[in-house]
Amino acid sequence: MPPATDKMPESRRTQMYKGVLELALMRLLQEGAQYGLKILDGLREEAGLELSEGTLYPLLHRLEKSGLIKSEWRHEAEASHPRKYYGLTAAGATELKAQGDIWLEMTERLNAFLKRGN
Repeated sequence: MPPATDKMPESRRTQMYKGVLELALMRLLQEGAQYGLKILDGLREEAGLELSEGTLYPLLHRLEKSGLIKSEWRHEAEASHPRKYYGLTAAGATELKAQGDIWLEMTERLNAFLKRGN
């Protein structure tokens, strides 16, 4: 019997995450601009995705370079230093819709296929 998801070897888990991180990140930013640590918390709490800052920031930079997200520095009263906030662009919203539709179709088919084996 395959290992449970929470006991999955880290290398396998990492490979599976790579395929969904971009989609989950854009979905989170669809709700509003957020700074790095809040993004990490949101991905963990909302999507069950545990990742490090070393994984998040290169992904943010890649999506920003692609024009799917944008960033801006904000200095808020409760923060002692400015924070860089990331938000979804119009192009990012379009890409999120396209990737989301593909994901939903693919997972529906894969789930049906996997259930046939049980």
